[in-house]
Amino acid sequence: MKKRGLWLVVLMLALALVAVGCGSADKGKQAATQEPTKQTEKNTWEQIKEKGVMVVGLDNTFAPMGFEKDGKLQGFDIDMGEEMAKRLGIKIQWQPTQWDGVIPALLSKRFDVVISGMTITDERKKQIDFSIPYVADGQVMAVKKGTTGFNTAADLKGKVVGTQENSSGEEAVNKIEGIKEKKLYKTYPEAFADLQIGRIPVVVVDRVTAEYYLAERPGAFEVVGEQLTQEPFGIGIRKTDPELKAAIDKVLTDMQKDGTLTKISMKWFKKDITTKAQ
Repeated sequence: MKKRGLWLVVLMLALALVAVGCGSADKGKQAATQEPTKQTEKNTWEQIKEKGVMVVGLDNTFAPMGFEKDGKLQGFDIDMGEEMAKRLGIKIQWQPTQWDGVIPALLSKRFDVVISGMTITDERKKQIDFSIPYVADGQVMAVKKGTTGFNTAADLKGKVVGTQENSSGEEAVNKIEGIKEKKLYKTYPEAFADLQIGRIPVVVVDRVTAEYYLAERPGAFEVVGEQLTQEPFGIGIRKTDPELKAAIDKVLTDMQKDGTLTKISMKWFKKDITTKAQ
């Protein structure tokens, strides 16, 4: 009986050792299968380089920054973006989107960045990050040729003022007290169409856009009075993508230093409105 009991003890110990060994092996297998997962987690910039494509959101009605003409996408931002992509060793896939939903679309990863004459504002910086500034812009008052009475922001009081929805123009209008009505449009072309037929007396708009419409329709519109704001343009980037921001900032700085941005500016504005490398 003693020998039988001893054998039972030995057998139980052996089984216990086998169970422990199997448990350790299972844990090892789990660790082995989990480790590659960690290794394959890549940030947005790494994913872009791997695919060779960066998806870029834009408002394709925002002339002269990015707009369609004769079935072709063109503008300052298009030229700048394509040159950036060339230097980064990738291609760009342009993704037109409604401007009033551009930030939610960026945050939901419908595209990687926004290159669309996007004004850097404190309100937007609460949600997203920006590249270094590349264009110096600001809000102005555009009216039909020959219209008088608009010299300062105070002259907008008691007036119907048109601007684009969710634009920096709307932010500027929101800060002016006493406006009779803020009329919002999906696009600036719609606002200028109403301005031309007299439905609204004034449009608050980015200077670059206003000057483009002045050049496109000589004698139809004019910019009057003081510039309402000073606003730089930047590329919109998610806060969770610092590696992508660093890559974009570097190539933008190089383009500032070697005169490429100035050359693109002269093509579209006949003058240099770009910011300079710090």
